[in-house]
Amino acid sequence: MSSDLFPVQSTDSSQLQIKLKRARTELDWLYSLDQKVAEAPHGQARLARVVGELTRLLNMSYSVLLVPSKSIRVSVTHSSWNGVDRRRLDNKMLRRLFPRYSSSIHPVVLELPKLPDGARGSSDGYQMVLLPIRDDSGEATGVLASFCQVDGKPLTNTIDRQVMYVARLAQRVIDDSYDSLTGLMLRDDFLSILDTSVSDLSLGQDSHCLIYFDIDKLQLINDTFDTAAGDDVLVRFARILQESAPSGATVSRISGDKFAVLLRFRDIDAGMHFAEGVRSRCQELNYLRGELSVPVTVSAGIVALNDYHGHDESPLVAARVACTKAKDYGRDRVALYDEEDKSIIRRVDTLQLFSRLQDAITHNDFVLDAQPIVSLTNNENGPHHYEILLRMRGLHGEVLLPEQFFEAAEQYQLMPKLDRLVLSQFFNSVAEASSELIADKHFAINLSGQSLGDPAFHQFAASLVANSVLTPEQICFEITETAAIVNRDAAIQFMAPLRGLGCRLALDDFGAGLSSFAYLRDMPVDILKIDGSFVREVANSKTAESMVAAISQVARVMALDTIAECVETEAVRDLLKTLDVGYAQGFLTGRPRPLSTVLTDPSDTGAATVVDLTDRLRTRTQMKGAE
Repeated sequence: MSSDLFPVQSTDSSQLQIKLKRARTELDWLYSLDQKVAEAPHGQARLARVVGELTRLLNMSYSVLLVPSKSIRVSVTHSSWNGVDRRRLDNKMLRRLFPRYSSSIHPVVLELPKLPDGARGSSDGYQMVLLPIRDDSGEATGVLASFCQVDGKPLTNTIDRQVMYVARLAQRVIDDSYDSLTGLMLRDDFLSILDTSVSDLSLGQDSHCLIYFDIDKLQLINDTFDTAAGDDVLVRFARILQESAPSGATVSRISGDKFAVLLRFRDIDAGMHFAEGVRSRCQELNYLRGELSVPVTVSAGIVALNDYHGHDESPLVAARVACTKAKDYGRDRVALYDEEDKSIIRRVDTLQLFSRLQDAITHNDFVLDAQPIVSLTNNENGPHHYEILLRMRGLHGEVLLPEQFFEAAEQYQLMPKLDRLVLSQFFNSVAEASSELIADKHFAINLSGQSLGDPAFHQFAASLVANSVLTPEQICFEITETAAIVNRDAAIQFMAPLRGLGCRLALDDFGAGLSSFAYLRDMPVDILKIDGSFVREVANSKTAESMVAAISQVARVMALDTIAECVETEAVRDLLKTLDVGYAQGFLTGRPRPLSTVLTDPSDTGAATVVDLTDRLRTRTQMKGAE
């Protein structure tokens, strides 16, 4: 080998060493960047580190990540550009440069002739690097841009890989931390920011405000139109929150139709003003398709974080509880969290009931009671009717009524498990009873709306009926009117086969729903149970009396039976008779007693005036056939 080749080898070797050193430096930087981003507590902080590390690597005066659809603006500024109106610069870039280069898949380096006002640097202009940020579909949704190297040196093509890597990393963070539908921050990241904000408060001096929003009855829009309609409402509501939120606010979609906003360093009055402003704008959300129109309202709960400092539970729990209070008072309103409010305390207790409920379901710590349903027509012939009522044993042996644990069960989706437990326990109990003692007894069993959409539960209930010692005519299933309307198709799919077997079906709490009579004709039901809120006031309120009279009249025309709930006084009972209500249930006509007593005590006949409802079922079936 000739000696004149050695210098070439030496040159090649040194160049290779330089390249390897640069590659090693780049890999070290990429590894360090990944580690720093992973250690950040939430999405906002991770994006800030992504932009900050890029700015330091390129020695830039100003860098910014902009994704308008998600209200993301993360920037890092060198002191030499502190005097620049950077938001104005951002807007100009989005209007003029971004549309021109949005199709680019590589970083674009641009020569700009003039520094922005307030910037220090070369009077000959400066360079900027720009790269679009893309979503999973490849659409350009934002931009990553860096302006002007601090030392004034020109950018080189060596930045290409780094900028592209940073852009991809930023997109991964966005995908993990922001809701794909509304563009808002997701729950886990919001909770991280919330916890940090609470920890940073100086007790008694600073204040943050948390607002929890819940869109009222969004499920009705999904059922009336379709899920696309519901999604449209969610997107437009998110836009209202973003447009209304003051600078520095953090906005999140917590789940489904639930949203939260953190207003840092703002008191309860500012929170109330903001929440009321958002609520008043919700008339913009009214959904219209063809001739159908559904109004949209929102309920909100507010908690001042300086008042909540040091509590064990997350303040999001308190804000959600206050929002539930707003819904209980009629929806479309704002409620404040108040630790002295007994109703608030009761709702916080529902969270503590969650673990107790799970344990009770595991160990079957429930008992069944039965309450008589009696006739108001004084017909003493026929079987005795009862409604099955669920009770739960408390930690200290006390008996808890449904209103004490149903809210927690519904909130944590435990109602289907309770429904299965009640049905199993009921049918096992009657299977062990004397056939003579149950031959003249009919039973009504409540089911929750959460079970209606489960085909496996439909089969479970039908199987129990088919294999029971009771005839199907002795069994009635009760579903609340609201659940039947909100889950209309599922309710009909559940009701029709059971009614075909011979079971009776009742709409519970009738009159309290959104459109009580509109859906009634399509529902395969036999009994309307008039909501107790009307029954209690029927002797004192003309409005309540008119409502009960209307329900009774419609029921007669459709050959349906009517049962008035919550009958507690003789005056109410007597007026119900004059309004032609058929049956009564309440403390006046019979208190709940253990199901075991009803099934084993020959002397327990409920009430002497209980009558058979089966003939009415046959009558309505014939009328339907005649139509």
